[in-house]
Amino acid sequence: MWLIMLFSLLAISGCGEQQATKVVRYSQPQVCEFATTMAQLDAQRPDPKQLRFLNETWRTLLTEERFRPDEKPIAAQRMTELNYYLAQDTLQLLDKVLGITAETYEEIEALRRFASNPKEMKVPDSMIRNYRNAVQACCADAVSRNATALLRAEKESGLYAVGRRAYFMQRDVNALLDNELTFADYRQKLDAAKSKLPAMAPKLKLDTDWVTCRKQR
Repeated sequence: MWLIMLFSLLAISGCGEQQATKVVRYSQPQVCEFATTMAQLDAQRPDPKQLRFLNETWRTLLTEERFRPDEKPIAAQRMTELNYYLAQDTLQLLDKVLGITAETYEEIEALRRFASNPKEMKVPDSMIRNYRNAVQACCADAVSRNATALLRAEKESGLYAVGRRAYFMQRDVNALLDNELTFADYRQKLDAAKSKLPAMAPKLKLDTDWVTCRKQR
């Protein structure tokens, strides 16, 4: 009889211990790698190239549904804060493109002044080629990748506004060179987008406390 009671107590005790065991839900390895990459950024001045890479990784992880439900909003908030710096980088790149465009515009205008029909004057292919090469060497790829990242933001946000200016860069510079848009008006468009960004840079939180990763052996 005593043995039966003893075995019963052991069985009950064992069940209690099993119920108290906490099940650890580990983050997927890709998410852990993403969090580690984010944590390695410079919190004062994140490198734009690294931000572009991080945004591309972020999109892939979202598409593949790699995040746990509790991880996704934290990652989204941190990416929004990081992309403030990507927006600032975009404005600087567009400023460089504007400078290159202004130089080319002056060259084209010099030719138009001597043309018999300025409106119908054909711009030399070599001038167009030199302009495109200069923009490509300076910023074209970076502006395009920045636009892809920033246009994922909320439509009323400053990030989205800057992303639109980046997305329509080619259209806008063509309008500038064709005298369909003045440089002053384009500058106003850039300033309007910039004014929608937060006045102060966000304080970045980049640690990995939001993921649960297996320890490396």
